[in-house]
Amino acid sequence: MQRALLIYNPSSGRKRARRAEKIAQAAEVLRAAGVTVDVCATRDAGSAIVQTQNAVVAGFDTIIACGGDGTVHEVLNGLMLIGPGSGVSLGVIPLGSGNLLATNLGVPRDPKAAASTLLSWRPVELHPGVMSYQTRDGERKRWFIVAAGVGADAQLMYRTAVEVKEQYGMYAYFLEMARMTLRHDLPKFQVEWNDAAGARHSEIVTLVLSTRATRFPGLMRRVRLDCELTRPNHRVMIFKTDRIFDYMNFFASLITGWNWKVPRIDLDYAPWFRCTPLESTKGAIHCEADGELLGTLPVEVSIEQRTFTLLMP
Repeated sequence: MQRALLIYNPSSGRKRARRAEKIAQAAEVLRAAGVTVDVCATRDAGSAIVQTQNAVVAGFDTIIACGGDGTVHEVLNGLMLIGPGSGVSLGVIPLGSGNLLATNLGVPRDPKAAASTLLSWRPVELHPGVMSYQTRDGERKRWFIVAAGVGADAQLMYRTAVEVKEQYGMYAYFLEMARMTLRHDLPKFQVEWNDAAGARHSEIVTLVLSTRATRFPGLMRRVRLDCELTRPNHRVMIFKTDRIFDYMNFFASLITGWNWKVPRIDLDYAPWFRCTPLESTKGAIHCEADGELLGTLPVEVSIEQRTFTLLMP
Protein backbone atom coordinates (compact mmCIF):
# COMPACT_ATOMS: atom_id res chain seq x y z
CA MET A 1 0.00 0.00 0.00
CA GLN A 2 1.61 3.24 -1.17
CA ARG A 3 -1.22 5.60 -2.08
CA ALA A 4 -4.64 5.13 -0.48
CA LEU A 5 -7.98 6.88 -0.83
CA LEU A 6 -10.39 6.71 2.11
CA ILE A 7 -14.00 7.02 0.91
CA TYR A 8 -16.76 7.64 3.45
CA ASN A 9 -20.42 8.65 3.55
CA PRO A 10 -20.71 11.84 5.67
CA SER A 11 -24.49 11.63 6.08
CA SER A 12 -25.36 7.98 6.84
CA GLY A 13 -25.93 6.15 10.09
CA ARG A 14 -25.75 7.33 13.66
CA LYS A 15 -23.09 9.45 15.45
CA ARG A 16 -22.29 11.35 12.26
CA ALA A 17 -20.33 14.04 14.12
CA ARG A 18 -17.70 11.50 15.18
CA ARG A 19 -17.21 9.97 11.75
CA ALA A 20 -14.77 12.59 10.43
CA GLU A 21 -12.70 12.25 13.61
CA LYS A 22 -12.50 8.46 13.25
CA ILE A 23 -11.46 8.69 9.60
CA ALA A 24 -8.79 11.26 10.48
CA GLN A 25 -7.43 8.82 13.09
CA ALA A 26 -7.29 6.00 10.52
CA ALA A 27 -5.60 8.27 7.98
CA GLU A 28 -2.96 9.29 10.53
CA VAL A 29 -2.06 5.63 11.18
CA LEU A 30 -1.59 5.05 7.45
CA ARG A 31 0.47 8.23 7.00
CA ALA A 32 2.70 7.25 9.93
CA ALA A 33 3.47 4.04 8.00
CA GLY A 34 4.57 6.05 4.95
CA VAL A 35 1.34 5.78 2.94
CA THR A 36 0.15 8.81 0.96
CA VAL A 37 -3.48 9.27 1.99
CA ASP A 38 -6.38 11.29 0.62
CA VAL A 39 -9.87 11.41 2.13
CA CYS A 40 -13.01 11.71 0.01
CA ALA A 41 -16.63 12.14 1.14
CA THR A 42 -19.40 10.72 -1.02
CA ARG A 43 -21.73 13.28 -2.59
CA ASP A 44 -24.92 11.24 -2.94
CA ALA A 45 -26.17 7.67 -3.42
CA GLY A 46 -23.97 5.93 -5.98
CA SER A 47 -21.27 8.61 -6.10
CA ALA A 48 -18.64 6.32 -4.57
CA ILE A 49 -18.78 4.24 -7.76
CA VAL A 50 -17.62 7.18 -9.87
CA GLN A 51 -15.23 8.44 -7.21
CA THR A 52 -13.57 5.02 -7.11
CA GLN A 53 -13.17 5.00 -10.89
CA ASN A 54 -11.63 8.47 -10.77
CA ALA A 55 -9.25 7.37 -8.01
CA VAL A 56 -8.01 4.43 -10.07
CA VAL A 57 -7.36 6.72 -13.03
CA ALA A 58 -5.54 9.14 -10.69
CA GLY A 59 -3.12 6.40 -9.62
CA PHE A 60 -4.31 5.26 -6.19
CA ASP A 61 -3.32 1.64 -5.50
CA THR A 62 -5.74 1.13 -2.58
CA ILE A 63 -9.34 2.27 -2.06
CA ILE A 64 -10.55 1.94 1.53
CA ALA A 65 -14.31 1.97 2.11
CA CYS A 66 -14.90 3.65 5.48
CA GLY A 67 -18.48 2.74 6.36
CA GLY A 68 -20.84 -0.18 6.15
CA ASP A 69 -21.54 -2.74 3.47
CA GLY A 70 -23.25 -0.12 1.29
CA THR A 71 -20.05 1.90 0.95
CA VAL A 72 -18.06 -1.28 0.27
CA HIS A 73 -20.62 -2.26 -2.36
CA GLU A 74 -20.21 1.00 -4.28
CA VAL A 75 -16.40 0.87 -4.16
CA LEU A 76 -16.47 -2.71 -5.45
CA ASN A 77 -18.69 -1.72 -8.35
CA GLY A 78 -16.41 1.17 -9.22
CA LEU A 79 -13.46 -1.25 -9.37
CA MET A 80 -15.38 -3.81 -11.47
CA LEU A 81 -16.47 -1.15 -13.96
CA ILE A 82 -12.83 -0.11 -14.47
CA GLY A 83 -12.10 -3.61 -15.75
CA PRO A 84 -9.45 -6.25 -15.03
CA GLY A 85 -5.80 -5.55 -14.45
CA SER A 86 -6.13 -2.27 -12.52
CA GLY A 87 -3.99 -3.62 -9.67
CA VAL A 88 -6.03 -1.65 -7.13
CA SER A 89 -6.94 -3.24 -3.78
CA LEU A 90 -10.13 -2.79 -1.78
CA GLY A 91 -9.92 -2.39 2.00
CA VAL A 92 -12.59 -1.74 4.61
CA ILE A 93 -12.76 0.19 7.87
CA PRO A 94 -16.12 -0.60 9.53
CA LEU A 95 -18.10 2.54 10.41
CA GLY A 96 -21.60 1.50 9.33
CA SER A 97 -24.69 0.05 10.94
CA GLY A 98 -24.15 -3.19 9.02
CA ASN A 99 -20.58 -4.48 8.71
CA LEU A 100 -20.94 -7.99 7.34
CA LEU A 101 -17.78 -7.96 5.23
CA ALA A 102 -15.67 -6.40 7.99
CA THR A 103 -16.99 -8.92 10.51
CA ASN A 104 -16.33 -11.75 8.07
CA LEU A 105 -12.72 -10.60 7.64
CA GLY A 106 -12.16 -9.84 11.33
CA VAL A 107 -11.46 -6.12 10.90
CA PRO A 108 -11.37 -4.37 14.32
CA ARG A 109 -14.14 -1.83 14.98
CA ASP A 110 -11.65 0.76 16.26
CA PRO A 111 -10.57 2.83 13.22
CA LYS A 112 -6.93 3.11 14.27
CA ALA A 113 -6.70 -0.62 14.91
CA ALA A 114 -8.48 -1.29 11.60
CA ALA A 115 -6.02 0.86 9.65
CA SER A 116 -3.07 -0.85 11.35
CA THR A 117 -4.57 -4.24 10.52
CA LEU A 118 -5.00 -3.37 6.84
CA LEU A 119 -1.29 -2.49 6.64
CA SER A 120 -0.39 -6.06 7.58
CA TRP A 121 -2.84 -7.82 5.26
CA ARG A 122 -2.17 -9.07 1.76
CA PRO A 123 -4.11 -8.46 -1.48
CA VAL A 124 -6.10 -11.54 -2.56
CA GLU A 125 -7.88 -11.92 -5.89
CA LEU A 126 -11.51 -13.00 -5.51
CA HIS A 127 -14.46 -13.61 -7.83
CA PRO A 128 -17.39 -11.45 -6.72
CA GLY A 129 -21.02 -12.38 -7.12
CA VAL A 130 -22.93 -10.62 -9.89
CA MET A 131 -26.66 -9.86 -9.99
CA SER A 132 -28.74 -8.73 -12.97
CA TYR A 133 -32.16 -7.25 -12.23
CA GLN A 134 -34.87 -4.99 -13.61
CA THR A 135 -35.43 -1.26 -13.10
CA ARG A 136 -37.71 1.29 -14.73
CA ASP A 137 -34.88 1.97 -17.18
CA GLY A 138 -34.35 -1.68 -18.12
CA GLU A 139 -31.93 -4.37 -17.03
CA ARG A 140 -29.06 -3.44 -14.73
CA LYS A 141 -26.09 -5.30 -13.21
CA ARG A 142 -24.34 -5.03 -9.86
CA TRP A 143 -21.44 -6.92 -8.31
CA PHE A 144 -21.44 -7.92 -4.66
CA ILE A 145 -19.14 -9.62 -2.15
CA VAL A 146 -20.83 -11.42 0.73
CA ALA A 147 -24.62 -11.55 0.44
CA ALA A 148 -27.67 -11.14 -1.77
CA GLY A 149 -31.37 -11.76 -1.38
CA VAL A 150 -34.52 -11.96 -3.46
CA GLY A 151 -37.98 -11.78 -1.92
CA ALA A 152 -38.86 -11.23 1.72
CA ASP A 153 -35.59 -9.66 2.92
CA ALA A 154 -35.49 -7.16 0.05
CA GLN A 155 -39.20 -6.47 0.50
CA LEU A 156 -38.61 -5.42 4.09
CA MET A 157 -35.68 -3.21 3.02
CA TYR A 158 -38.01 -1.56 0.52
CA ARG A 159 -40.57 -0.91 3.24
CA THR A 160 -38.28 0.08 6.13
CA ALA A 161 -38.12 3.84 6.55
CA VAL A 162 -34.66 5.40 6.36
CA GLU A 163 -35.24 7.25 9.65
CA VAL A 164 -36.05 3.99 11.45
CA LYS A 165 -32.97 2.27 10.02
CA GLU A 166 -30.71 5.12 11.14
CA GLN A 167 -32.18 5.03 14.64
CA TYR A 168 -32.24 1.27 15.21
CA GLY A 169 -29.66 -0.06 12.72
CA MET A 170 -30.13 -3.68 11.61
CA TYR A 171 -32.86 -4.17 14.25
CA ALA A 172 -35.15 -1.94 12.19
CA TYR A 173 -35.40 -4.82 9.73
CA PHE A 174 -36.57 -7.19 12.45
CA LEU A 175 -39.37 -4.76 13.30
CA GLU A 176 -40.51 -4.56 9.68
CA MET A 177 -40.25 -8.33 9.22
CA ALA A 178 -42.56 -8.77 12.20
CA ARG A 179 -45.09 -6.45 10.56
CA MET A 180 -44.87 -8.29 7.24
CA THR A 181 -45.33 -11.71 8.75
CA LEU A 182 -48.25 -10.61 10.91
CA ARG A 183 -49.93 -9.33 7.73
CA HIS A 184 -49.00 -12.57 5.90
CA ASP A 185 -47.43 -10.38 3.25
CA LEU A 186 -44.79 -12.72 1.80
CA PRO A 187 -45.35 -12.97 -1.99
CA LYS A 188 -44.25 -16.11 -3.85
CA PHE A 189 -42.10 -16.45 -6.96
CA GLN A 190 -40.14 -19.14 -8.80
CA VAL A 191 -36.44 -19.88 -8.40
CA GLU A 192 -34.30 -22.15 -10.59
CA TRP A 193 -30.74 -23.01 -9.69
CA ASN A 194 -27.82 -25.24 -10.60
CA ASP A 195 -26.23 -27.01 -7.67
CA ALA A 196 -22.48 -27.54 -7.32
CA ALA A 197 -22.73 -30.79 -9.33
CA GLY A 198 -24.58 -29.07 -12.18
CA ALA A 199 -28.05 -30.51 -11.52
CA ARG A 200 -30.99 -28.15 -12.18
CA HIS A 201 -33.66 -27.51 -9.51
CA SER A 202 -36.84 -25.43 -9.36
CA GLU A 203 -39.10 -24.37 -6.48
CA ILE A 204 -41.85 -21.91 -5.58
CA VAL A 205 -40.49 -19.72 -2.78
CA THR A 206 -40.92 -16.54 -0.74
CA LEU A 207 -37.21 -15.87 -0.19
CA VAL A 208 -33.81 -16.83 -1.58
CA LEU A 209 -30.80 -15.78 0.48
CA SER A 210 -27.27 -16.15 -0.84
CA THR A 211 -24.10 -15.71 1.19
CA ARG A 212 -20.39 -16.43 1.08
CA ALA A 213 -19.66 -15.14 4.60
CA THR A 214 -18.24 -17.29 7.37
CA ARG A 215 -18.72 -14.87 10.27
CA PHE A 216 -21.72 -12.67 11.08
CA PRO A 217 -22.26 -9.71 13.43
CA GLY A 218 -24.55 -9.27 16.42
CA LEU A 219 -27.16 -11.93 17.11
CA MET A 220 -25.92 -13.95 14.11
CA ARG A 221 -22.38 -14.44 15.43
CA ARG A 222 -22.91 -18.18 16.00
CA VAL A 223 -24.09 -18.85 12.43
CA ARG A 224 -22.27 -21.71 10.71
CA LEU A 225 -23.21 -22.19 7.04
CA ASP A 226 -20.01 -23.81 5.71
CA CYS A 227 -19.26 -21.11 3.15
CA GLU A 228 -16.41 -18.70 2.43
CA LEU A 229 -15.42 -15.88 0.11
CA THR A 230 -13.04 -18.06 -1.89
CA ARG A 231 -15.64 -20.72 -2.82
CA PRO A 232 -16.72 -20.71 -6.52
CA ASN A 233 -20.41 -20.79 -5.55
CA HIS A 234 -23.00 -19.28 -3.21
CA ARG A 235 -24.49 -20.84 -0.11
CA VAL A 236 -28.20 -20.44 -0.85
CA MET A 237 -31.12 -20.69 1.55
CA ILE A 238 -34.36 -21.62 -0.22
CA PHE A 239 -37.54 -20.65 1.68
CA LYS A 240 -40.42 -22.73 0.30
CA THR A 241 -42.80 -21.35 2.91
CA ASP A 242 -44.76 -18.26 3.90
CA ARG A 243 -45.29 -19.42 7.48
CA ILE A 244 -43.86 -17.19 10.20
CA PHE A 245 -43.13 -20.24 12.37
CA ASP A 246 -40.82 -21.68 9.70
CA TYR A 247 -38.92 -18.39 9.41
CA MET A 248 -38.56 -18.08 13.17
CA ASN A 249 -37.52 -21.72 13.49
CA PHE A 250 -34.84 -21.38 10.83
CA PHE A 251 -33.31 -18.15 12.13
CA ALA A 252 -33.38 -19.54 15.67
CA SER A 253 -31.32 -22.45 14.40
CA LEU A 254 -28.79 -20.02 12.91
CA ILE A 255 -28.60 -17.73 15.93
CA THR A 256 -27.95 -20.65 18.28
CA GLY A 257 -25.39 -22.14 15.90
CA TRP A 258 -27.07 -25.53 16.08
CA ASN A 259 -28.41 -25.36 12.49
CA TRP A 260 -31.12 -27.95 12.91
CA LYS A 261 -33.09 -29.03 9.84
CA VAL A 262 -36.20 -26.90 9.25
CA PRO A 263 -38.92 -28.32 6.96
CA ARG A 264 -39.66 -26.28 3.81
CA ILE A 265 -36.30 -24.46 4.04
CA ASP A 266 -33.42 -25.99 2.12
CA LEU A 267 -29.70 -25.18 1.92
CA ASP A 268 -27.59 -25.80 -1.16
CA TYR A 269 -24.46 -24.65 -2.96
CA ALA A 270 -25.18 -22.89 -6.25
CA PRO A 271 -22.93 -21.04 -8.71
CA TRP A 272 -26.08 -19.71 -10.44
CA PHE A 273 -29.77 -19.07 -9.75
CA ARG A 274 -32.61 -17.20 -11.44
CA CYS A 275 -35.82 -15.81 -9.92
CA THR A 276 -38.94 -15.06 -11.98
CA PRO A 277 -42.50 -13.98 -11.09
CA LEU A 278 -45.46 -16.35 -11.16
CA GLU A 279 -48.60 -15.65 -13.15
CA SER A 280 -50.34 -15.14 -9.82
CA THR A 281 -47.69 -12.73 -8.48
CA LYS A 282 -49.15 -9.34 -7.60
CA GLY A 283 -46.91 -6.32 -7.34
CA ALA A 284 -43.14 -6.02 -7.59
CA ILE A 285 -40.77 -8.42 -5.83
CA HIS A 286 -37.47 -6.79 -4.94
CA CYS A 287 -33.83 -7.85 -4.69
CA GLU A 288 -30.81 -6.65 -2.74
CA ALA A 289 -27.06 -7.20 -2.74
CA ASP A 290 -24.72 -6.49 0.18
CA GLY A 291 -27.66 -4.79 1.90
CA GLU A 292 -28.33 -2.40 -0.99
CA LEU A 293 -31.85 -2.41 -2.43
CA LEU A 294 -31.49 -2.72 -6.21
CA GLY A 295 -34.51 -3.60 -8.35
CA THR A 296 -37.14 -6.21 -9.12
CA LEU A 297 -37.72 -9.57 -10.83
CA PRO A 298 -36.59 -11.17 -13.02
CA VAL A 299 -33.26 -11.55 -11.21
CA GLU A 300 -30.24 -13.68 -12.10
CA VAL A 301 -27.29 -14.29 -9.75
CA SER A 302 -23.98 -15.95 -10.57
CA ILE A 303 -20.24 -15.86 -9.87
CA GLU A 304 -18.36 -13.27 -11.93
CA GLN A 305 -15.54 -14.70 -14.04
CA ARG A 306 -13.42 -11.59 -13.53
CA THR A 307 -11.73 -10.86 -10.20
CA PHE A 308 -11.14 -7.96 -7.86
CA THR A 309 -8.46 -7.61 -5.18
CA LEU A 310 -9.40 -7.53 -1.48
CA LEU A 311 -7.09 -6.89 1.48
CA MET A 312 -7.43 -10.00 3.63
CA PRO A 313 -5.59 -11.76 6.49
